[in-house]
Amino acid sequence: MAYQKTRIIPIWIFIALFISSFVEAGEQEPQVFDINEDSGFYYTIQKGDTLWDLSQKFYESQWEWPGLWEMNKDIKNPHWIYPGNKIRVYLKPDTRQKFRSAEAAPEQETVQAPQKITPTFNYTAIDRIGFIKEEEIDSLGTIIRERDGNLMMSANDIIYIKPAAGSALVPEERYQVFTTEPVNKKFNKKRFKGIKHIIKAEIEVLEATEQYAKALITTSFKDATVGDRIMAFYEREPMLPVQETPPPIDAVIISSEDNTLMVNDYRIAFIDKGKNDDIRPGQMYDVFQTQEKRSAFDGADAIVLDPLNSGRLIVLHTEDISATVMILSSKRDIHPGDMVN
Repeated sequence: MAYQKTRIIPIWIFIALFISSFVEAGEQEPQVFDINEDSGFYYTIQKGDTLWDLSQKFYESQWEWPGLWEMNKDIKNPHWIYPGNKIRVYLKPDTRQKFRSAEAAPEQETVQAPQKITPTFNYTAIDRIGFIKEEEIDSLGTIIRERDGNLMMSANDIIYIKPAAGSALVPEERYQVFTTEPVNKKFNKKRFKGIKHIIKAEIEVLEATEQYAKALITTSFKDATVGDRIMAFYEREPMLPVQETPPPIDAVIISSEDNTLMVNDYRIAFIDKGKNDDIRPGQMYDVFQTQEKRSAFDGADAIVLDPLNSGRLIVLHTEDISATVMILSSKRDIHPGDMVN
């Protein structure tokens, strides 16, 4: 009997452990999608994966990554995804097709493209970027001082504003602090003139009288100073429909937003074409660097080499005579005067 008891105990322990491990496995393993009902599945992130690449893999467009991020609320930062974690990949209800995943059984590996979706580019900082207009935008007022006398003003500072003639600032309304500078440049025998507008901060008016308004700087992009002006909040659409192959244009880069001599990845710049030339937000163009100054010979025997492809940009905002762009990638340094096509 003693021998039988010693054999019974390990069997029950084994069964208990088996049930426990089965339950734990069930809790850890995510539910399996019914492709006919949910139109999607789980994919296990591999080393080297990015949402950009996975968007191309599953939707045949890298520009679908914001939607892939939106599907997976537990991804806090789209630039950081971790091998071993699972993400949801949904297909459209009328697609009813599966993709190959790392864990799919051979009989489930049907690989077909889903319905194509118009790619979009989401730029959440769209409201803070500068722009170039033919004329200066109307000013609603001028900063006359900071409450404590600070010369440089930033977030959470209280400022006082003198309203412009005929203007009234409304309490609880949002406005923007801006400054301007003239642009007068000549590229390829063509002269470009305009007024660059730089957004420095966002404010909320706290109270207003006939003589002045009191406001709080809620968000600061650059230090504001006495003399900076106020304009109505210039709200723009952050979600841009991407057009990767728009009609060619003959444009040049005027300058970077902060007047740096080189304009590299993710920097904001301006080109000399805009709404008047049918330029629209979301259009993408290549940047070319002329090689005229690198001819093999000088004088009458000079050989002009083809321009070098220097990078790629996307249009973020347009005015009549110009467009605000962001450099998406650069193979070499990009400078004012480089061609855009």
